[in-house]
Amino acid sequence: MSSVTNRHGWLSGIEATLGSDLMQHIQTSRILLVGAGGIGCELLKNLALSGFRDVEVIDLDTIDVSNLNRQFLFRSRHVGMPKCTVACEAALSMICDDKKDDNDDDAVALGAAKYVPHHGNVCDNSKFNVPYVKQFNLVLNALDNVEARRRVNRLCLAASVPLIEAGTTGYFGQVTVIDKSSGVECYECQPKPTQKVYPICTIRSTPSMPVHTIVWAKELYKLLFGPKVEESMLFEDNTVQSEEPSTYMDAVLKLRDMIFQTSSIVDNDVILTTVQEVITTMFATEIKKQLDTGRYKTAKKTPAPLDTSSIVAGIKSALEPPTKRSSYKATDMWSIEDNVAEFASSLVDGAATSNEAIFPEFDKDDVLGMRLVTAAANLRSHVFGIDPLQSYYSAKGIAGNIIPAIATTNAIVAGLQVMQVFSILRAQSENKADQLKDVCKFSYCRRETTRKGYYLVPTGLPDPNPSCFVCRNATIPLALNVHKWTLQSLLSRIIKKDLGFQEPTLLLNGDIIWEEGDDADSESYVINLSKFLSNLPCGGISDGTILHVEDFTQNLEVEVCITHKEVWETSDEEESRLVGEEEDETFILGGEKPTVSKQESTAPPKADETASEKSPIVDDDDDDVVEVTDAPTEKTTTVEKRLASETMNGDGRNSNSPPTKKQRVELDASVEEGNEVIELD
Repeated sequence: MSSVTNRHGWLSGIEATLGSDLMQHIQTSRILLVGAGGIGCELLKNLALSGFRDVEVIDLDTIDVSNLNRQFLFRSRHVGMPKCTVACEAALSMICDDKKDDNDDDAVALGAAKYVPHHGNVCDNSKFNVPYVKQFNLVLNALDNVEARRRVNRLCLAASVPLIEAGTTGYFGQVTVIDKSSGVECYECQPKPTQKVYPICTIRSTPSMPVHTIVWAKELYKLLFGPKVEESMLFEDNTVQSEEPSTYMDAVLKLRDMIFQTSSIVDNDVILTTVQEVITTMFATEIKKQLDTGRYKTAKKTPAPLDTSSIVAGIKSALEPPTKRSSYKATDMWSIEDNVAEFASSLVDGAATSNEAIFPEFDKDDVLGMRLVTAAANLRSHVFGIDPLQSYYSAKGIAGNIIPAIATTNAIVAGLQVMQVFSILRAQSENKADQLKDVCKFSYCRRETTRKGYYLVPTGLPDPNPSCFVCRNATIPLALNVHKWTLQSLLSRIIKKDLGFQEPTLLLNGDIIWEEGDDADSESYVINLSKFLSNLPCGGISDGTILHVEDFTQNLEVEVCITHKEVWETSDEEESRLVGEEEDETFILGGEKPTVSKQESTAPPKADETASEKSPIVDDDDDDVVEVTDAPTEKTTTVEKRLASETMNGDGRNSNSPPTKKQRVELDASVEEGNEVIELD
């Protein structure tokens, strides 16, 4: 049993700093944390050591070997276990309960501390809904994907519970507070750029896009050709007895010895035998192992191990791979056997190349490296059912830079979040819960200091965007061809995917044309799904029609104003992005540029098209990120740097005022070594 006051206890220093009233509020408040990855682990540590005793944690992911270097609550023995369960146990062990002081009349006895894990998806409305969120004093986000963040944002707005949002990308980080009653910007007030940042857990375990497999293949290059094998995210240490033995590391290390052999030349047949072992273990044995452990039981697509016959056929053709044929073109699409042959051939050539001539780091202009990466990425895409496979040309266009997660940035951002927690709880205890704009800040963490020497830059919380349909119920303009779009397409591609509705009800001229969710009579409206929008009942949808959309699981209602459009007038840049796509699948949402929802193309994708594909949402909260850039950007000019510096310093304006839209883009971005480094989701 512990006491609220800790004048002589382990929290006496915090109580002396914050005051006994706030300390009491800290120890009796209920906190919800969503995400137990890099930021989440740091947050749980901070919460436990600050005296918080009632915390619940939601996380879908399990612990992977790649998490251990920065998610410090996890150990190798925890691999495969739910992150939230292990993290809660670790945080709870940090709490030191003091005995109640009988001589202290102000002390109030507390029950045992509770850190409750929920291994599940925060988007599961049957468990995590508005009534559930209303139980808490505030919510902390430690997520890495737009869908989950959007979901938590809407739940907190509907429940009128403050949300502290945060994110990191390399050395950059940001923290803000979202609260409906305080009149501040919500997560969806600003449009999100096309996602170029991908979690490393996605790359390693649950790829769903070609870009994911290409980045994985680059890590494989590092594993095979890099100077330090342990620097690859695919490295697994077989010398650690507490860890389960790796399926592929023995074969990889054997092959590395052959590649870097200096005393004698290794026979090609011997190399090919080892290469076959590497392919088998990485694309078949490892996949079978993950399937047996239930890793993909909740995945939308279940991977299928690479067929042995394809491996054998490809190895037999290794001395005549696609790139060595007279008819070869960089835009050719390779069969699975061709990819195996190219994979094997590149490694045979690597073994025949002098060590000095082998690139220690992947370079997309190195032919040997690109051959290996293209083949390996295609084999992994085949295993995970990812379409389309890539040509050498398109794979080269996707290759970009990896931005590693920085543990220190996670720690800084988590610390800033807890400082905001203190401010919110103090405001709640003083009956100022609707005045968070006066006490909380939007804080940026920078890689370089401002001219005044600051790494952390606080600004005022921004005002809501009057055009935000989430927190301001604004009307959403939508342009499309009503004679080509079906209700099914509208629901899946726009209403659910782009606007984030989970269980929408659609009303046209006051009558329901579609509904879903608890007690919904969806069967009565299934007949409408295949109909073109212009042929729907209640007069159909035409130019100027207002479509009313409701989702009571998020307490959200919006009106979509539809404009019929058959001819798209686009700039040359926009037109280039529509090459090979169906024009009837083009649409403009919210006044943005024309968007083509169809992902596949009948023509080989250009480099910039592939690299800018929107990432599907992943359900882990590992904060490691991978950024793909398709071409070097222009260097920042001296004037732009000066303006950015002045913006970060707050020169020329009130330092407490929110940055303008242009300034905030500058705050969220930098140009380093000619490559764009952006996005703090």
